[in-house]
Amino acid sequence: MGDKAIKIMGALAEIIRGGYASALWISGLSFTSLRIVLTAKTPDAARRLIAAHSRRFLDICQIKVTISGTPPKAGSGCVLCHNEASFADVAAYLAVMWPHVDRAAGADLYAIFPFMRAATRKAAIELVPRGNRAGTERLIEKAVLAVKSGERLGWGGEGRISGQDGVARFKVGASLVAIRSQAPIIPVMIYGGHRLLPLGSIRARRGEIHIRFGAPISTTGLDDTDARALADKTQAATAEMYADFKTQEGRIAP
Repeated sequence: MGDKAIKIMGALAEIIRGGYASALWISGLSFTSLRIVLTAKTPDAARRLIAAHSRRFLDICQIKVTISGTPPKAGSGCVLCHNEASFADVAAYLAVMWPHVDRAAGADLYAIFPFMRAATRKAAIELVPRGNRAGTERLIEKAVLAVKSGERLGWGGEGRISGQDGVARFKVGASLVAIRSQAPIIPVMIYGGHRLLPLGSIRARRGEIHIRFGAPISTTGLDDTDARALADKTQAATAEMYADFKTQEGRIAP
């Protein structure tokens, strides 16, 4: 078998692997949500089911996840703001981040799956409504109270899966929560998903997704008028970490 044929067979195997993993993940969302609704007595129990479902997806895709940096301690009261370039990044986050996050925010579009809204409530995941400013404001105020009480809040900075090899512009939601609670915002970089399973593709390449905690950014003395600047600063810190990982990967690539 020639080199070209070997490459074609390898690509076909990656497509089958990614397609199978994606189909299982999507088809199993409602079942996992129902299990959470029926059996989970605590947020931790609900999150364990979410993490197991996401790990299964990653295992089939042959994707590993590593964490670096310094995660915030429990009870520290902060906002962790991350990027997402690929659905694989989302799965990586759901698989490994729960020890470092007490509450999370996710896109309301996931509520299209049966039992999802009830399941996310049990897991302390807030669904951010799109195009509903009043609803978003209520969610932000709820998040502020949670952070003031010492919870660590996870929030996607871009507000969507960006689909790009880099960090897209951050929205101001996470910054508003951090400012109003006068808590630090921590940039969290996710790298690798765009290369391993690009948005819109089912071809899953084996490899590693890296999650790195950056240095906390203080919000002391800031108010709502500073939210845009804080979002830009958090994005820049995340993008710098992303660029560093991309450079490292280029150095070790065969």
